Amino acid sequence: MTDIELRSISEMFSAGRILGAVAILVIAWVLLLALEWLSGLLAQRFSRYRMQIAGMFPVARILVWAIAVYLVTVDVIRPPQAQLLALLASIGLAVGLAAQDVIRNLISGILILFERPFRAGDMVAIGEHYGEIVAIGLRSVQMRTFDDNLVTIPNATVMGQSIANSNAGALDEMVVVKFTVPASLDVQAVKALAWEAAACSPYVYLKKPIAVVIEDVFDRTFLTRYSVKAYVLDVRLERVFYSDVLERIKRELIAQGLLTEDLVLRALRAPAA
Repeated sequence: MTDIELRSISEMFSAGRILGAVAILVIAWVLLLALEWLSGLLAQRFSRYRMQIAGMFPVARILVWAIAVYLVTVDVIRPPQAQLLALLASIGLAVGLAAQDVIRNLISGILILFERPFRAGDMVAIGEHYGEIVAIGLRSVQMRTFDDNLVTIPNATVMGQSIANSNAGALDEMVVVKFTVPASLDVQAVKALAWEAAACSPYVYLKKPIAVVIEDVFDRTFLTRYSVKAYVLDVRLERVFYSDVLERIKRELIAQGLLTEDLVLRALRAPAA
């Protein structure tokens, strides 16, 4: 290596330039913390637009880090073009060999952000997990389940399987409440009761329709399975709404004498989610 090359490298990594690069990265980190705090504050203040606000932060995080890396490389270090290309080629080769899984997750994370099969705040089923997407990163997706577990799923795993999105960016979401009663009960009476139970729930979104459908099943005796399809005001109220409607149906069936308490406990069943 010649003296000119050594001098060029020492100039690129001088104390002043290193401090400048560190300053830019620290500013980017502080800016992201501020953006995260602001998005959380706005989501609480304007809950109606929580989904849209939450979906902006992952994109903003990528843009902030991309701009920071660009400024550090082009405006602070300013390497010669030949050395920059050689450095990028060496880094690319080393990273490609040592971190194939990381690169695969990184590419999958970028695809998730642009294809948007789901957004932060959506209720999504990925594999055996179902819950609210709370964070979309470059390496993984974080989901909070109804058991308050925080599940971290690698982006490559997410993109490699089917994804079921319950609300697709909307604040409201359809919830299907299922229960089974003896087939001898009057169908119209039970349907009217089930519709009223959903309509009277404080969590229901009445601007969208409520429907009750039935199907016949056999489990040691003839039964009728009812499915109450209604929309909930907020995706986070899904399980609360489900429980509230089921409780109202059970209470009314007993109050109207359609079923006894003992028979309800054996026949009124909510299928596993």
